[in-house]
Amino acid sequence: MLNLLTFLALLATPVPQAAAPESPATRHVRHSDLDLSRPADRAEFDRRIARAVEKVCPTRQIGEATRSLAGLRCRAETEARVAPQRSRAVAQAAAPVEVSSTGR
Repeated sequence: MLNLLTFLALLATPVPQAAAPESPATRHVRHSDLDLSRPADRAEFDRRIARAVEKVCPTRQIGEATRSLAGLRCRAETEARVAPQRSRAVAQAAAPVEVSSTGR
């Protein structure tokens, strides 16, 4: 299993349209310390992913009482892009380990 699940497709939507395009924001979510075949560890993995998404797509800015529409849109799009990577990591953890003999 990979030691580090990289979410390369996390993109933050620039709020002012006139601003120069920002480079895609990226966060790495570690899971090497988790056993993703266990429900409790999968829940922790999901919490880590949610925190990373919030850092990439903040929905609240300082001084704002409501969530920004751009932040919510970014969050929904990012979660949709991350879902297949999360599913692959969990599936790899559930896959049986294959052991073979060298015939000696």
